[in-house]
Amino acid sequence: MVKSEMECLVDAFIEYLKSVKDYSENTVGSYKHDALLFVRFLEERGVHNITEVTEDIISEYQALLKEKKMAVSTIVRYNTTIKNFFAFLVENGNIPDNPAEVIKSPSVSVSKKTPRILSDTETLDLLNQEFSDSPKGVRDKAILEMLYSTGLKVSEIISLKLSNIDMGLGCIILPKMKSEEGDRVIPYGKMTRSAVTSYLLEARKALLGKREDKGYVFLNCDGKQLSRQGVWKIVKFYAQRAGVSSDISPHSLRHSFAAHLVKNGAEISAIQDMMGFSPSNTLAKYVSKENTPRDPYEWARIR
Repeated sequence: MVKSEMECLVDAFIEYLKSVKDYSENTVGSYKHDALLFVRFLEERGVHNITEVTEDIISEYQALLKEKKMAVSTIVRYNTTIKNFFAFLVENGNIPDNPAEVIKSPSVSVSKKTPRILSDTETLDLLNQEFSDSPKGVRDKAILEMLYSTGLKVSEIISLKLSNIDMGLGCIILPKMKSEEGDRVIPYGKMTRSAVTSYLLEARKALLGKREDKGYVFLNCDGKQLSRQGVWKIVKFYAQRAGVSSDISPHSLRHSFAAHLVKNGAEISAIQDMMGFSPSNTLAKYVSKENTPRDPYEWARIR
């Protein structure tokens, strides 16, 4: 199917975000989704040339978003995409003026709900339940263990490559943010090592089959890179099965990792390094230090 002129402009915008802005794969995917949604809106209204887009048309699109009763955060994200898209088009010489300057996003409350921290009992119920010995069951066990014992985000779990795991040292090695030098080292304990080793030895090969191996650690049942939604479903399924509250998410495991480390005496700064937080991030907002600081890498191996 031949792409329209505006779809080609979206492709150029996405390539700019990848190659120049170096945005993450998930961020780029969100921008592409939102930009194409806006282009579809334009084409349905008979607008097929980007130079025909006016402030009134953009205002009409904003009104449509509000009519659909979308979450404020979603509307803000859509607006951000449109503003950045048209700013790119102006800079790239595709249009002379930016009609998206009219956009005024609704205010979003800065207060965020603190992720619920699992109790020690809930953690054990979740991780020590019986898992199937099928390739999928072995994979799910490894994912849950790694989520809890490393504090990785969902995006980091699904993009994790075999080259990021040092089985000998028992740690994951990821690059730090651009502004920082060196690597981010996240150690994990014997339970995670056992689960991951079992998965990599046989289960991953079974899931991959004869398909091309792109090096991703966790695969879906089609042998492809596991999705964010796939990880969420895994956590929800096993949480419900273990009798853990339904409000548990992958993010809950990440924050439980931090809270439990602090409870066991790890330094907050060391936890921030392992979780990839910037120095200004106030991890202490949702964890309270109770014990005397100890070697952070000793307490990183709580699982």
